[in-house]
Amino acid sequence: MITLDKISFSQALDLCLENTSETIIKKQVFIYDALKEFIAEDVKAERNSPAFTNSAMDGFAFKHSDNRKLKVVKTIYAGDKYEDFDIKENECVRIMTGARVPEGLDTVIPIEKCISVTDNEIEIPEIKKGSNVRLKGEEFAKGDVLIQKGTEITPEIIAMLVNQGIVNVNIYVKPKIAILSTGNELKDPWESADEDEVYNINSHAIKMLLQKHGFKADIIGIIPDTLDKTVEFIKTLKTKYDVIITSGGISFGDADFLYEAYLKNGLKPLFHGIMVKPGRPTMAGIMDNVFVFALPGNPLSSYINAFGLVIPTLRKLSGADAYYHNIVLAENLKDFKVNPKKDHTILGKYENGKWEAYNGYKYGSGMLSPLINSNSLMILNKGKEIIKKGETVRIVPFECSFGKKCFTFNT
Repeated sequence: MITLDKISFSQALDLCLENTSETIIKKQVFIYDALKEFIAEDVKAERNSPAFTNSAMDGFAFKHSDNRKLKVVKTIYAGDKYEDFDIKENECVRIMTGARVPEGLDTVIPIEKCISVTDNEIEIPEIKKGSNVRLKGEEFAKGDVLIQKGTEITPEIIAMLVNQGIVNVNIYVKPKIAILSTGNELKDPWESADEDEVYNINSHAIKMLLQKHGFKADIIGIIPDTLDKTVEFIKTLKTKYDVIITSGGISFGDADFLYEAYLKNGLKPLFHGIMVKPGRPTMAGIMDNVFVFALPGNPLSSYINAFGLVIPTLRKLSGADAYYHNIVLAENLKDFKVNPKKDHTILGKYENGKWEAYNGYKYGSGMLSPLINSNSLMILNKGKEIIKKGETVRIVPFECSFGKKCFTFNT
C-alpha cells in the first residue's frame, strides 16, 4: 500500500507523465475536423512561400541601380499572368500589392514615397535595395518542415495548411474516456433531487473541462454500491475504454471500496493520495492498458486535479509534443497563510501582471464559487508558511497554453 501522505503534487504529475504510453494509432481527417487534434507526422511544404517574388506594397518596381527618374512602361495587378518582358534601363512598372515582380527588378517604392508621379514618369528618393519585395521562398521553401509531429492543430495551423493546398491531415487518435462518480445520493441535473440528495457535479464538470481541451468523454453513470458489482462493472469498462476517470470513493472510509475494486481488476497504482490541499484523496494507476484516475469527491478539488493532472496526461497520451502547463509570473497582491507541511493548489484572479488568492485562500473544497470567481491556479510546494504581498508567484491561467518543459512550482 502506498502511504497517503508521502507524494507531492509535482511527483504525482511526473509519475503520470512518465508512465504514459503515447498513442501510435493514426487516422486521416478533413481540416475542418482537425481543430484541437495533434498532427501525427511532420507536414512539409508542398510549394514555396511566397510562391513567386511579389510586391508588398502598391507602388513602382524598378532596378535599384537605375537613375532616380524612371519611365513607367506597364501596370501589373495582383493575379496578372504574363510572360517576362524586357525592361530597359531607367524604366519601371506600376505594381499592386501581391503582384508578381518582373524578372530583373529588385525594389519597390510605395506611391506615397515618390517625389513626383505622372502617368508616364516618376521621380524617387534614395531607398534601400530590396525594399517592399517579398522574395520567392523567403518564408519557407518547398520540402521544408512546416508543422512538426505532435503539434496541436489551431486555426493558425489550418491557415498554414490551406496556404499549401492541404485539406486532409494525419492525426493521432485520442483515447476513449469514461467518466464515473460514486455515491447513491447523486442525481443528474435533469432529475429531481430532494434534500438528502445532491447533483452529480463532478462528472459533468470534468466532461466539459475535457471538452474544452479537445477531448471527448462518455459519462457512464454511478458506480455500483457493492464491491462485487463494482469489480464486474470495472471489468467491463476496461475492455471498452482507454482512460477511466472516477470521482469519490477513493479515501479509506468503510464504504469507499473503489480502490479495492480497481486492484482486483489488475490495477498497478502509481500513487494513492497526494500531499496537497485541496485534493488529497487522489489516485492514478495503470490497469492492463487502461490509465485510471480516481479524483476526490469534492467538486472543487476534483476539478483542480483534473486540470492539473488529467489534462497534461491526456495530451501526452494523445501524441502531443507539448503537455506541460505554461506558467505566468505575477506579483502577489495580498499576504495569505498556508500550511508549510503540504503542497497547495490555490485559486485566484490574475490581471495585468498581478495575482490575488481568492478570499485570502479561505474557502472549502466543496465550494464552486471560488472556481467561478478565479481565472488561474497557483501550485505551491510545501515549506512556506506565508506568501507575502509583492512576492513574485508562478501561476497557471485556466486559459493556459502548453509547453515542452515542466514549469517550476513555487517553492
